[in-house]
Amino acid sequence: MSPKQPKATGFHSLIVKDDLAAISIKLYFAHDPYPLKLGQLLSIWTVFISDHAKIGNQALPSVAVYANMFPGRVTSDHVLIHTTSSTDSICRAPLEYRKGQALPGLMTLDAWLKGGHDGVTGAKILVCVKSIGARKTIQRKDGHDSDLADVGIFDHTGECKMTLWGGQMASAQEWQPGSTIILVNSPGYKLQYAGKGSVSILHATMIDVEPEFPDAEWLKKYATAMTKRESLKADLPAGVWDVESAEYGVVRMLFTLAELDRWFEEHAHVFRMVHPPSLPSFASVTLETEEADSNPSKSCGVPIYANKPVTPCRSCSRPASLFLNPGILGNLLDETGSIASEKLLWSTRAWEQLFGRPVDEVTTMSDEEVRQFEQRVLWMRCHLVVGWAREEVTGGRLAVLGIGM
Repeated sequence: MSPKQPKATGFHSLIVKDDLAAISIKLYFAHDPYPLKLGQLLSIWTVFISDHAKIGNQALPSVAVYANMFPGRVTSDHVLIHTTSSTDSICRAPLEYRKGQALPGLMTLDAWLKGGHDGVTGAKILVCVKSIGARKTIQRKDGHDSDLADVGIFDHTGECKMTLWGGQMASAQEWQPGSTIILVNSPGYKLQYAGKGSVSILHATMIDVEPEFPDAEWLKKYATAMTKRESLKADLPAGVWDVESAEYGVVRMLFTLAELDRWFEEHAHVFRMVHPPSLPSFASVTLETEEADSNPSKSCGVPIYANKPVTPCRSCSRPASLFLNPGILGNLLDETGSIASEKLLWSTRAWEQLFGRPVDEVTTMSDEEVRQFEQRVLWMRCHLVVGWAREEVTGGRLAVLGIGM
């Protein structure tokens, strides 16, 4: 080797696939590692490939050939990392997928956790990202430190965690909780301390990010609807409800909770109806508590609690805008039933009418003011002006648009 030729300081062990087959690559680098991410589109050029018998390695599932590459030292080796959006639709189909047929080896997350991981060759799980945990550093048995992050994943049958190590964590920076779909081929199984199973990434594991096939489209729609239903806050549509007419108009209809429940079951498709029910409410307010916006674009899907309107996200350290936690009000009830306050979507107008002050000033209330507020609203009878937002807007939720006391 010539002294001018670069010497390898490390390598990436990759499995690269297109829509038809996969290849295992050991990609060497001389100085800095390549900025690679899971699910990233690559173009590769090399003149030497071999099967596993020639290099003495154990065969990997779905991998046909192997290659060693060292761009910069071997003039025929080249790697192109695609970063433009024009290539987003290339190589999105899973391996072994045939149009109109079920994907071989695909199982639900619950089935995989309960036994599908044990001895099943070519097992696949299709999941959605639920949360992205903070980076943690642990000490290995050999005394060296390793970084890791736990990513919460789920489907329609269950949820668990998937652990990313070292350079794998950079991939999660672009994932959106409640939206990003991941297909994990040949996942590893790890038993956690609490006795729950988790997903680990092995040498033979392949991960497709945002794969394109019918099951992935269905799971994305399911995850989007579930995220909307479970969100403590959603952007209410403007200009839809005439709230003032419902509050101060000549005709004002009062409904019990039972009547509202029956009405919305029969007319859930109606968008513009506004009903002010008569409700005695129970409040348990002990401190000013706010919860982080669960909008994936503003947080990592991990709840954040603080007594100020803006605080850094514990996972990514980006500023997260907070809002009032509906759970401080406990249950709302009348003579026919009850409903948990966190199941409702509360508008800023409703919060200001309830507290008698702007929302930004709620976190500045003293302990004595909080206790007085709690005593004032405890078992207080009030009228809630509510509107129904359809599934595509907020996941089918009842919105509190105003409060009359």
